[in-house]
Amino acid sequence: MKTSISTFGAFSLLGIDEGLRAIAEAGFDAIDLGLDALFPQKDTMDEAYEAYLLDEIRIRETVDAVRAGLQAYGLTVGQAHAPTAYVARKPRETAIMRKCVERCFAICEEFDCRHLVIHPICDGSARYPSLTKEDEIRENTAYFSSIIPLLKKHNVICCLENAYCLDWGTKKAYDCACSDMAEANRYIDGLNALSGEKRFAFCLDTGHALMLGTDVYSAIRALGDRLEILHVHDNGGYIDDHTAAFLGVCNWGRFIKGLREAGYKGNINMETSSFVQLFPKELVPAALKLLAAEANYFRSKIRE
Repeated sequence: MKTSISTFGAFSLLGIDEGLRAIAEAGFDAIDLGLDALFPQKDTMDEAYEAYLLDEIRIRETVDAVRAGLQAYGLTVGQAHAPTAYVARKPRETAIMRKCVERCFAICEEFDCRHLVIHPICDGSARYPSLTKEDEIRENTAYFSSIIPLLKKHNVICCLENAYCLDWGTKKAYDCACSDMAEANRYIDGLNALSGEKRFAFCLDTGHALMLGTDVYSAIRALGDRLEILHVHDNGGYIDDHTAAFLGVCNWGRFIKGLREAGYKGNINMETSSFVQLFPKELVPAALKLLAAEANYFRSKIRE
């Protein structure tokens, strides 16, 4: 069991090399490589932006810089995060983002990274939804079954994540694809059956669970061995703050109890880039050290 952290906060403030050095010096073993930052989604995309996103020279420069930093500072890629493969009500943009997601599989293979998080397809707006539950199930089944050949080719496990949708007027969160663990289990089991082997697993996002009032202990126990990776972060129960543990309302004792009883063997991964970005770059190393201490605390408690 390693400790890891999402890269966006450190990379955005320090750059790739200095960010990786700070992550290693803070005490982390691995990273959660934010490929969503390499392929940033826009609401409106034209041919020029598509060419930018898929420019192989740009992609190669980033991948090579990450590889050099990993080797220099003794880190590995424990998991990665793909961009969202769906843009609500925009088929052209959706088609472009799906090409970007497909490029992520090859990047994961280069880094010997077996777990790639891809958000389930849902409409993020609960105020102006365009997908019914039936639409949602159909779209998710069609998309995720279509990438099975790529998962096998690049030896990657696709991890679905508990999502939420937001009423932009009231700022209240509502459930959507994979918010309910029973539904998540049906997706994973059904897709693995289609694969003929294990190519799908789950990433529990503690912050998303908080926003929907989901008990993390119950979620962990319901997922069982389908749970292979984590997005660990805290919030006040309303906004997806991605802050450090113990600064929000999560019951971390329930989190630890669930992982211990489930025999969780994956990494402890802190998805806390927003917390890191609260600080000037001079304080980023100190912020990372706090997050590493939290990750090591969780690891030690789970092993007790």
